[in-house]
Amino acid sequence: MVKIAQTDRELKAFIATAETAWFNVYDSADINKVITVGGVEYKQLPLRFSTKVKVIAYFRRYWGVDMSNRMFCNLQTVSRNNRLYVIVGDTGLVSFIPLRIRVTERTATRIRLTAVLSADEIEEVETENVRYLIAKSGTALRILNRDKKNTDPRYQTCPLNVN
Repeated sequence: MVKIAQTDRELKAFIATAETAWFNVYDSADINKVITVGGVEYKQLPLRFSTKVKVIAYFRRYWGVDMSNRMFCNLQTVSRNNRLYVIVGDTGLVSFIPLRIRVTERTATRIRLTAVLSADEIEEVETENVRYLIAKSGTALRILNRDKKNTDPRYQTCPLNVN
């Protein structure tokens, strides 16, 4: 969990970090270590992300259990020789950079906010308003939910059986 953000600026930075977590895992895969399974190519993840447990633990720094599992599922992994591989592909244009946020509700245990996400840091490209539900626990934050999940390849609905 990340320390509780008190200001809108800190919350915006928290959302920015959380939204990049999936890309940090996916983009860390080694393009020189590729295997083919059923005609589909997969890239090997580094040791720090070599197992499902490690990847989920990384996501859990920012996200709740359900969202972390959903994000793992959408990496589309296979395991070979005790190493994890992610599918080779392109996510397309994804709006994940918060340009601005607006807190809509703040209680002792929850923060609700809306962020304007863009595919570009400077210009408003493919912007999308996304609502978040964030849990506060002690001195930490975790995103429990966000809307617009099925319009983003990182948060799509997954089958019940996750590899």
